[in-house]
Amino acid sequence: MKVLTITNHKGGVGKTTLVGVLLHNLCSHIKVLGIDLDPQAHLTLLFSESPFDENLITSYEFLIKKVFNPIKLKNFDLIPSNLKLATAELELINMHAREYRLKKALESIPQNYDLVLIDTPPSLSVLTLNAIFASDGILIPVETKLFGLAGLSYLLKVLDELKEYAEINILGIVPTFYEKQITLHKEVLEKLETLPYRVFSPIPKRSAFQYFVETKELNLDKETKTAIDEIVKEVLKWVKT
Repeated sequence: MKVLTITNHKGGVGKTTLVGVLLHNLCSHIKVLGIDLDPQAHLTLLFSESPFDENLITSYEFLIKKVFNPIKLKNFDLIPSNLKLATAELELINMHAREYRLKKALESIPQNYDLVLIDTPPSLSVLTLNAIFASDGILIPVETKLFGLAGLSYLLKVLDELKEYAEINILGIVPTFYEKQITLHKEVLEKLETLPYRVFSPIPKRSAFQYFVETKELNLDKETKTAIDEIVKEVLKWVKT
């Protein structure tokens, strides 16, 4: 079982959308468990039919109490989230090895999944650190703007520092909301491609990808589908190694 985290501390980069699209595409090839580790619960809102059910067993119970009871969706399982998860950060402060709670919880579940795919909050909080320390690989979506590039620089610096405490494997960088007719976007993409990491084909702006969380429909144009297929192919290859 491999664990893949999709993370970026900058919001609005298409992180949750990318997780949702990958869950949608990967589940036809392998057995996948999704984990919504963001208190905003956008991934849960995307897939759950009853996201506001007070009796829902969420990632809060999984992280704090190791209670594993995922939602059984049509083609994959999902550990949902809600605002209760926001209180986990306060509770974790006084816990030993708090950054490793998720890793330990994942070790306690049935190992019959090929892949665990984690959506993280847009911050470098203890929740995000839990996801990073539990991961075998990390994908970083980056908006092709200067602020996106600056945010990535900081994130890579943090991940480099964390190598002292965990094995950090960056599977690749996913440029998002790309507009090829805009010079700045092309310049940012060129700078991304100088980094010592795999840079996947950019996902265009104003495509079905951008609105997937809102519409829940995934009628991708050819360019976007090619970009997503490239990521899916690489993830499947990585899972099977």
